[in-house]
Amino acid sequence: MALQRHLRSTVEETSIMQSRQEPWVIRTMLSVPGHIERLIQKGAKSKADCVMLDLQDAVPPESKTEARTTIRRALDSGLLDHKIVMVRLNHLDTGRTQQDVDTVACEQLNGFVYPMANTAQEIEAVDAMLARQEIALGLAKGHFSIIVLVETPLGVINAYPLAKASGRVVGLLFGAEDFVVEMEARPDAEQLVLHTPRALIALAAKAAGVEAIDTPYVQVHDLDGLEAHANRGRSLGMSGMLVISPRQIPIARAVYTPSQEEVQEAQQVLRLMDEARREGRPAGRPYAIRDGKLVAPSREKQARRVLLRAAADRNLDLRSSQPPAPQSADVADGYRSAQSADSGVQR
Repeated sequence: MALQRHLRSTVEETSIMQSRQEPWVIRTMLSVPGHIERLIQKGAKSKADCVMLDLQDAVPPESKTEARTTIRRALDSGLLDHKIVMVRLNHLDTGRTQQDVDTVACEQLNGFVYPMANTAQEIEAVDAMLARQEIALGLAKGHFSIIVLVETPLGVINAYPLAKASGRVVGLLFGAEDFVVEMEARPDAEQLVLHTPRALIALAAKAAGVEAIDTPYVQVHDLDGLEAHANRGRSLGMSGMLVISPRQIPIARAVYTPSQEEVQEAQQVLRLMDEARREGRPAGRPYAIRDGKLVAPSREKQARRVLLRAAADRNLDLRSSQPPAPQSADVADGYRSAQSADSGVQR
């Protein structure tokens, strides 16, 4: 389903308990290893807009089965019902994708992140897989959304076809680590190698009408660097970013939320344009002047988008602020048992 439909619904002040099939604005997507229940619980309590439960890179090969069952148990428990939840799949070439989908797909899941995407044919194959799963589970067609993870030079070149490969696609997510390796680039302080792919992915996402989600900032303790990274991404047209620690959420969230000043400016632009239309100036064209600057229809369009985004963000904040559902005794016992098993793991 198109992301714009959700944006419209926020303006109509729909309930925060809206259908999980409806894609959401994503300012912050928190990556969580799917095999560590303690971190899934932490993600559920975080202020991230979306939690991405990982079955791919963050999970060792010997822990894939455990990760699938752990994710499914968390979804069934209601722990994440107040969150947008996506699961990052293993690539089709691994032979694990179908088992990933078969195990974790359920009504409580919003969709999947497909990694290392290079061609539209891959997304079409995943789309068909999800369509069969929806039928098997008795879910509505289009229940599961797709976020396409772009991590290769070929994927960047094909970003727009990837975004348009399926109506399920609600976002493009840039993954810089693998991209830099494939480019055989020399890292530098300005991250010049990332400028072009970030811009192209944002451009493709906007052209396709989906979310543009930026690569994470991997220096977890460098909050100044994170803020600079997030501001650069927003300047390029990104609408949110992947975060790898809850400590990164407040800064990323602030950068990707329209400020009060931006909202007030947008409201003023709409008032000026309304006045211009009522007065029919100049020569019937809806232009206005503010502080000696021309306010043209393009500014009005931008203002409306700012207000739509701000409304969507408020709606999402309400949903994300809801506490996790109470867990049954059996589920709680399962979590405590898993916590004991991984008590040596820190993040």
